[in-house]
Amino acid sequence: MATEISVKKLRFYWGIYALVLIPLALVLLFNYYPIFNGFIHIFYQWDGDAVEEFTGLENLKNVLTDIQVWKSFLVVSIFVVSNLFKMIIPITAAVVLHHVINNRANYVYRVMFVIPMVIPSMVGLLLWKYFYEPNQGILNGILRSLGVISDTDTILWLSDKMLTIPSLVFAGFPYVGAFGVLIYLAGLQNIPEEVYEAARVDGASPLRIFFSIELPLIMTQVRINLILMIIQTIQGWQNVYLYVGDSGGPDGVATVPGLLIFREAFRHGLFGYGCAIGFLIFLITLLLTFINNKFVRTEK
Repeated sequence: MATEISVKKLRFYWGIYALVLIPLALVLLFNYYPIFNGFIHIFYQWDGDAVEEFTGLENLKNVLTDIQVWKSFLVVSIFVVSNLFKMIIPITAAVVLHHVINNRANYVYRVMFVIPMVIPSMVGLLLWKYFYEPNQGILNGILRSLGVISDTDTILWLSDKMLTIPSLVFAGFPYVGAFGVLIYLAGLQNIPEEVYEAARVDGASPLRIFFSIELPLIMTQVRINLILMIIQTIQGWQNVYLYVGDSGGPDGVATVPGLLIFREAFRHGLFGYGCAIGFLIFLITLLLTFINNKFVRTEK
């Protein structure tokens, strides 16, 4: 609990406040200053260095009328919807773990989910990129062994305009992320055992228990993960860049807003225009977060 300190006593606590000011200054310098600087350069034609010309609302007007920008938001909306469905699997896994009777088995399973967290995510991305490799990739190898395609045929998973986005969506299967599973599991373990006993006495089935008790009582965790998923998906572009490059795949079919910022800023030198796209991402993310908090209800 916070304690009020009078001005007279402040001189006895100056060391503590000095320690607080150091990380605060670093946060302001490396987090808030770049945001402020980017917002200012929305109104400039800026090359990221010396060329800096005030253009007013020109960048914002160009962003709002740029068909490529809106196409990129349509692409990222596909990823948001797909990631929304992917959240079902971690919830299911958490419920299954929660109902493991053997405590030792429960502990082993939790450790198995935590171990992948220490492995860099880049490793998983590179593995999936290898899976999609046309000639030596595992997916085409499986299809050849099953006779779906001949030994001389190849499927260009990341180079075919019709397959690029489905391939990016499917990457990472089965989507059992350790972070999400552990968050849901923590919420489930806070449900009193008396609630389960009352439900069993009333003859509730496991499915009824899940939808009437467990899911409503972990909606706080669901809402947090949903907000984080939306923010990370809309702002993310690294996965697309790793799989298909800064072009966004064939005809730019997989170009997302973050990748468009990277391309406009670092390939074309239009840093001011990139800042304007970033500002639009901020507004849309803020709107979706508000909608999520408004309509995703939590049980108290």
